[in-house]
Amino acid sequence: MNRLRKYMEAEASSGDKKRTAYAMDLSALPTAAAGAAWREDESFSVADELLKDPDLKIVFKAALDSGYAIVSKSS
Repeated sequence: MNRLRKYMEAEASSGDKKRTAYAMDLSALPTAAAGAAWREDESFSVADELLKDPDLKIVFKAALDSGYAIVSKSS
């Protein structure tokens, strides 16, 4: 099934999350940072996320237009 998916970049050793990416497929994402890996958030729902944060519409559109969109973790 083709749908927008959410991926979290997490360090292999600590599990600390670095970035969040949205894409139709894992293969569209750039390589994860050294020592990290992309992991799909299987509980992700576009509708639920938009209800929580309507500003994500811009990010989701960018992901659909460009193949993926990445949101860096803010400090």
